[in-house]
Amino acid sequence: YYTRTFESKGTTVKVVFIDTTPLIDKYRNDAEQYPDACKEDMDKQLKWLDSVLSAAEEDWVLVAGHHPVYAETSKAEYERADMQRRVDAVLRRHKVDMYLCGHIHNFQHIRAKGSDIDYIVNSSASLSRKVKPVEGTQFCSGETGFSLVTADKKALSLYMINRDGKVLHTVTRNK
Repeated sequence: YYTRTFESKGTTVKVVFIDTTPLIDKYRNDAEQYPDACKEDMDKQLKWLDSVLSAAEEDWVLVAGHHPVYAETSKAEYERADMQRRVDAVLRRHKVDMYLCGHIHNFQHIRAKGSDIDYIVNSSASLSRKVKPVEGTQFCSGETGFSLVTADKKALSLYMINRDGKVLHTVTRNK
């Protein structure tokens, strides 16, 4: 886990990258299949995340991890439950702008009840999976593609773009 701050024309965007695998019990408790996840100190990472977000002074703050906090997927519900229990409260407390992830290979934009955070699932350039709306879904698509983020002092936009270059959905946050 680490951070990277991007600056352009006086606008700053902090991206906080977290290692989500050790935050999910399935991986953290299976030393045979996931030995690296078992070696990580989950509490240390969560304290670090809280500390980094507490000190963030950038115009925009994004947190990126592999596994989703909220998403529609056939993958086990306990993965998202572990992420909600361990990560979501920290994200909400520090009012991050977006949580970005992959893992399930489709596009999703979710606004969870009671949260101002935009939870984004990014597709992939090749493998893609079908998706259907769930509570809080603002947009979803099983198309392959990628996302692009732009920012200035007043607006942060994430564009979900399919493999043909067509913008499928735009998430914009304004200040």
